[in-house]
Amino acid sequence: MLGNEYNKPYNKFVLANLIYGPSYITAQTAMAFWNMIPERVELTISMTMKRKKQFETPVGEFSYLYCPKKAFNIGVQLEDTGGQKSFLIASPEKALCDMTAMQTHISTKREMKEFLELMRLDDSVSKNFDLSLLEEIKTGYRRQSIRLLLNCLKEDYV
Repeated sequence: MLGNEYNKPYNKFVLANLIYGPSYITAQTAMAFWNMIPERVELTISMTMKRKKQFETPVGEFSYLYCPKKAFNIGVQLEDTGGQKSFLIASPEKALCDMTAMQTHISTKREMKEFLELMRLDDSVSKNFDLSLLEEIKTGYRRQSIRLLLNCLKEDYV
């Protein structure tokens, strides 16, 4: 997906980290980067501890969503672009948890299973999730939706 991104004089993910920070790439943007979902994602979604914000630039649209301070650093990693630049991005586990934390309407296991079906997650990725990292992220977020997510993942993949 990102092969052609590296040939440009800029990298959208490096820019996203610089435009509004501290921030890291997450949700569908990170999920597409990790090949967790089949869709191509145009919007660059990031998390920040600041107020949510949106930026329209000539190189694309950047959206920043709020992440609680306790959950912010857990599961975030530095990815190298190969051009002496790097960017912060959510691990596959963190990207899914960030995405789930935004789903305030999910309150039952059935709703969580429907949400996961709609996400069309690649089984090969979700089967390799680090459950201890997911537990740590859950502790940082303390949200019902994340607890439901973990219960469903443990049921389906353990």
